Amino acid sequence: MDAVAQPQDHAPVRVLPQIKKLDECFGDFLVRVTCPCGASRHIEPEALARIAGRFATLAALTQRMRCSQCGKVDIVARSRRRGGGQR
Repeated sequence: MDAVAQPQDHAPVRVLPQIKKLDECFGDFLVRVTCPCGASRHIEPEALARIAGRFATLAALTQRMRCSQCGKVDIVARSRRRGGGQR
């Protein structure tokens, strides 16, 4: 009853632990930035590469970025949703 329900029309998106740099997998992923206070967003790897360089690692980006609310972030690579409505 207290659990948050996941919408049925959205498939879960996989975390890609093998991706360590922005230039891997030809940018076929999204970068998910989250923080302990609950704020989160998806960022295109190309946008981050323009700022930090295309050879930047996700670990290095974690050190450079911070949340405006709590000051901490966690960065992971997530797969892009594919399939056009298939469930």
